[in-house]
Amino acid sequence: MRRLLAIAVAVSATLLAAGCGESTQVTVYKQGKYQGKPDAQPWDNDEFKGDKLAWENAIKARNAKQNEKTRGAPMAAN
Repeated sequence: MRRLLAIAVAVSATLLAAGCGESTQVTVYKQGKYQGKPDAQPWDNDEFKGDKLAWENAIKARNAKQNEKTRGAPMAAN
């Protein structure tokens, strides 16, 4: 029993110590210029073909369907 407890303490200490390390950071920002992947607008895709208004209408329609008060059957009056 003592041996099992000693092993559990040793494993716990090892795992705790492993979390204290510092990893190197990958820098994608150099002297005032972002070096990463360029971001595209959400409406610049095959579905909307750059039409921002169509994208906004699709988002509004999707959000309207997520309203729990308007979904499902109406409650019966008592």
